[in-house]
Amino acid sequence: MKKKKDWGSIFIVVSILVGIFCYMQYTEDVQKEEYVQSGIPIGKEYIRKHYNAEFIYKNYDFIGGYVNSTVYLRGYIKGHDGQIISLNYDYKKKKVLYVTGPDWFIDSRNPNKIVPPF
Repeated sequence: MKKKKDWGSIFIVVSILVGIFCYMQYTEDVQKEEYVQSGIPIGKEYIRKHYNAEFIYKNYDFIGGYVNSTVYLRGYIKGHDGQIISLNYDYKKKKVLYVTGPDWFIDSRNPNKIVPPF
């Protein structure tokens, strides 16, 4: 009888731990989605202002979120579907850090805009 009670207790503890883990994953995903949704309009406005182009968002990636606050927003410029543009967006500062993409796009940057030195 004691053996059955031990297995029942172990099952309950494991179930609680799995539930906590699933909840933590869910809240982390929701928070990431909020960061991305806040960055998309900022990124689109940045591209429009500095490159005079329309950015179409496709997906995102967090690399080392525990180290920095950067999310990589990927997409393309309207009319150039096959050429990926990546915006490096700092979600804590709510600003675009830099843009990567094909040379023809990067070279089209508005020269009248001040670019901070890196």
